[in-house]
Amino acid sequence: MTGKSSESEVERGRRAAAILGDPLVAEAFAALERECVEEWRRAPARDVEGRERLWLMLKLTERLRRHFESLVQNGRLAAERLAERERERRFRLMR
Repeated sequence: MTGKSSESEVERGRRAAAILGDPLVAEAFAALERECVEEWRRAPARDVEGRERLWLMLKLTERLRRHFESLVQNGRLAAERLAERERERRFRLMR
């Protein structure tokens, strides 16, 4: 992976961390999850299709959160790669 790509990954990770760290986003995720679960519990047993739709909405919410978490982790790893490259570059200059 090139330095440019790693830098891009680091930036994407920072942006994802900022999104996940935003109290409004955290509130939105919590509200979506809570509402889906509450509606699912209130749904009549015969409404299989409606309960399935709510379950899918809950899973999509979880998947979206995991996507952002993955971007954060990838950004951290890219930052570590960049730092290691910089250490290697400095070491070569010192020799």
